[in-house]
Amino acid sequence: MAEIIQTMNGTLTYTAGNHSYTWNGERVDLSVSGVAGAFPLNFGAASGWAAKIIREELVNRFDDRKMVEAKPLGQREDVDQRDRAAGCISHIFNDVAGWAKDICAAPRRATKRAGDIGTAVHNYVERLGLGQEPNLSEDDDIALCQRRLGDWFKQNIKEVIDVERRLYSPKWRIAGTCDMTARLHNDEIHVLDWKSTTDLSASLKHSHVAQLTAYRSMLEEAGEKIDGCTLVRFSRKTGEVDPVTFRYHEENLAAFEAALMLARYQPRAGQF
Repeated sequence: MAEIIQTMNGTLTYTAGNHSYTWNGERVDLSVSGVAGAFPLNFGAASGWAAKIIREELVNRFDDRKMVEAKPLGQREDVDQRDRAAGCISHIFNDVAGWAKDICAAPRRATKRAGDIGTAVHNYVERLGLGQEPNLSEDDDIALCQRRLGDWFKQNIKEVIDVERRLYSPKWRIAGTCDMTARLHNDEIHVLDWKSTTDLSASLKHSHVAQLTAYRSMLEEAGEKIDGCTLVRFSRKTGEVDPVTFRYHEENLAAFEAALMLARYQPRAGQF
């Protein structure tokens, strides 16, 4: 079902099913998150992370004694005499191949788990912002994060102004959904977002800074007063909360606009 919003002297339509926007009936080609994805990435980072997850999975399976016992082929009880003599290990290889495939799926499982925690916590905070008293998850890890972030929310937010607000920028011709704007106890109005992480000591992600910066600029374009942006990071493992406020708005804004240009850039070939 489409959501229709009258804003910026026009009509913005958001369709949740495919996360798409139209402006005055025409498709919006880019969202804020799409632009944020245009920042360059370290190509080795993803493969390094995947290798780390697979290594940890191997170590855990050794520790849990889940791994197939490694014996010389001639000593394996699950190999009959004829196979031992012939060195035929095709049926054993099939088992090992399946085991290896399962091990190599560990990064995908880790990504899904991170997404599940992030979504559950995000929904919990959204309901808090709407004035509700949501129940904690039955999953202990998720409940811990919800409880810690809920405590931070109640201690630091004086008034919620908007939750899940759809925005459009005629200047940039992009749309997006701002998680929350709120008045803090120091009376500053901030754009807020919630992100889970494995390591709170890790550097900020360009895309996270870009998203909040864009939402702030789009709200200001709509005539609203915004004092800052705060990214509330939390550890999926411990629930520890680490809020980070961005103080270099003009610098961050210039970086976002450069990413916007890159997102729309299409190389054009010339005649040889």
